[in-house]
Amino acid sequence: MKKLLRKLAPVAAAALLLGTAAGCGRTRVTLETYPDTVVATFGDTKIYLDEANYMARSNQYLMELSSAMYGMDPATMWQSDLGTGATYETYSKQSVMAGIYQTYVLKAKAQELGLTLDEDELKKVDEAAGQAMESMNESVKAATNITEERLKEFVTDNALAMKAYQEAIKDVDTEVSDEEAAQRVIRYILIRDGEDAEAAKTQAEEIKARVEGGENSGEAMDAIGEESENYYSGTNTYGEGDIDNELGNLGLSLATGETGSVYQEGYGWYVVYCVSDFDRDATDREKPEIVRKRQSERFQTVYAGWVKEAPSFKVDEKVWSQITFDKNLYVPETQAPSETSGEEETETDETTAAAESGTEETTAAAESGAEETTAAAESGAEETTAAAESGAEETTAAE
Repeated sequence: MKKLLRKLAPVAAAALLLGTAAGCGRTRVTLETYPDTVVATFGDTKIYLDEANYMARSNQYLMELSSAMYGMDPATMWQSDLGTGATYETYSKQSVMAGIYQTYVLKAKAQELGLTLDEDELKKVDEAAGQAMESMNESVKAATNITEERLKEFVTDNALAMKAYQEAIKDVDTEVSDEEAAQRVIRYILIRDGEDAEAAKTQAEEIKARVEGGENSGEAMDAIGEESENYYSGTNTYGEGDIDNELGNLGLSLATGETGSVYQEGYGWYVVYCVSDFDRDATDREKPEIVRKRQSERFQTVYAGWVKEAPSFKVDEKVWSQITFDKNLYVPETQAPSETSGEEETETDETTAAAESGTEETTAAAESGAEETTAAAESGAEETTAAAESGAEETTAAE
């Protein structure tokens, strides 16, 4: 689920990518005709509505499930304004098209480079498609009418896209020194200003003296933090360059066992105790993150060049606009089932187990070793920016 959530993040400005224009009037399409209905083109390649609908419905279900888990109402989420004039439905649909565009760019590059799937990878594709079909929620099945054969095509495309992604980052240095990854741990107590800043400063000085006098364990810091409603205690683990404020900078200046105090505008006085100026476990955990950041930066650079050479990407808004999220796919158990978008009814035995068991249909490719559409997103490949830079000449396919 995290992957799916992350997949939406890079497309906040996806309208830059999808320069579509709605035409006057439209021909209504039904679920049965989705496999033969062109929703977009990538150069001379036709992209059919069943693919885009499948990606959209998979995202829809998982986002509705996630919102319910966080206490939000799935029934009202899609038409909520994001503060940009666009609804969450619009945002999600744009992210789907951005992901499809990216997959086709990467797949085309893989083919250009002569990259193919070997026997083991093809076997993983088959397994991933089968597992995705088996674990797919019934409401998603009903809203997509997707077949295992078609799903296998999507996974194959994504696996090829991942090949191109790996090619882009193949020369990234994966060695990270302790010095570069070094992480430290600080404990702090915040004394809020309240109405008396001088009193807060005096309290901070007193607490600092107590900590230096021996109350410098994590437990002692927590205990002090609970002595007043005006106090707040916490822990930060971070490295050089991660935090740029008074609290973070003071923490970076302290050696293990040292204590300091600092004022931060808008918060109050902090008493800071350095638990460790080099935490081994945290440092080791940081190293893969640094490698991922390097890969992200490399990919963004390489991908920007690829999209400039890519064919134009055109979306038929008259077709795509017919996919709406006005009917929920996920319905909490306490509610009556609702009809799905389109012509079908859904069954809603939705539980979190469905998601945990692999309902993350759009990440079926991840199970095949090809976290393709999300690969670029996770690597920081901000599709919308890349596409805009590529001059993807987005116009509607049907004027």
